[in-house]
Amino acid sequence: MKNVLEFIFDRNMNAKKINNYLRQVKGIKDKKISSKDKDNVRISCVERQIKVVKSIEEYANLLKGFVEEAAQRESDIVVFPEYNFFDLLGLIPAFSRINDYLNKKAQKGEKLEDGVSGEGLLRFIFQSISKSSQRAIEEIMTGFAKKYGIYIYTGSYIINENGNLYNGGALVSREGKILGRQKKIHLTDFEEKIGLKRENELEIFSLDIGKIACPVCMDATYFETFKIASQKGAEIVILPIANMEEYNFWRALRGIWPRVQESYVYGVKASLNGRIGGIHFTGKAGIFAPIDMTDNKDGIIAISPHYEGDYLVTSDINIAKLYEAREMAEYYGDVNEEFERDYYGKVYSNFKRGDKI
Repeated sequence: MKNVLEFIFDRNMNAKKINNYLRQVKGIKDKKISSKDKDNVRISCVERQIKVVKSIEEYANLLKGFVEEAAQRESDIVVFPEYNFFDLLGLIPAFSRINDYLNKKAQKGEKLEDGVSGEGLLRFIFQSISKSSQRAIEEIMTGFAKKYGIYIYTGSYIINENGNLYNGGALVSREGKILGRQKKIHLTDFEEKIGLKRENELEIFSLDIGKIACPVCMDATYFETFKIASQKGAEIVILPIANMEEYNFWRALRGIWPRVQESYVYGVKASLNGRIGGIHFTGKAGIFAPIDMTDNKDGIIAISPHYEGDYLVTSDINIAKLYEAREMAEYYGDVNEEFERDYYGKVYSNFKRGDKI
């Protein structure tokens, strides 16, 4: 039996509302698809601020602005951030007032009351809204992809499978078809406390613009994730993030940037920022490459100017040049097999000697 929150979200995010909205989206009539050299790919990644909404149409409009701008720039793909659904919490009755209260207390450095934002409450909310929000986000994004003729990575949301909750997102084709979903492999302490489950497989998607992997945020903290992606043939690794911390340049470098340098792939980071429920999210969106491939020899192709606000970061990458860089790299592909066997055996209890990562 559905609880009250499930009924509210089902009613406010039903298919009829979304279809009516999508019918009014003009899109781009003369869509330029596969018109460029296939080795040259134009990528747009989103940095956006959380904006609590009062309707599914308002939420869809937030996303449409980024998709439309990316399409106007003739991007092949647009990438959204982690927890791309937080704005929809505004559909919960009285949420805006509670949210404002919690954010003000947090900004003043005051401790939140026990139980106000507890793990049990968040688990209940995520469980209640997961099915309707996943359906709504996927319908909106597949509709946009078809209207604008662009690949879309949806950003992450709560995926409900057989009552288990995951943090993951979907990759959508230019024709508006879901090509697959990737769930988060390495969870944060926060996600473990609210009972999210983890994935244990990393999928590679073979598109006409390249081979793509889509791990989620914390997955980039571990070098194994990008190593597996590279060994499976990935050329572009998409990483949606929502960092629950005050911005620090050096701390921000601990994720995608070193993984790109190690694995010789292109890295695409989309970022969510702003305050919700007393939690502050920060982070810059950017596109990264091995140091030797970048003009300033800093590993950065393009990056947003600030860690808060709304930006669309766009740049071209060249897949052929990536393979050239791999050929020229002195240490690319080097393996210390003895160290790796010991390392994986000690860190991962189910790893057996002779297994390949």
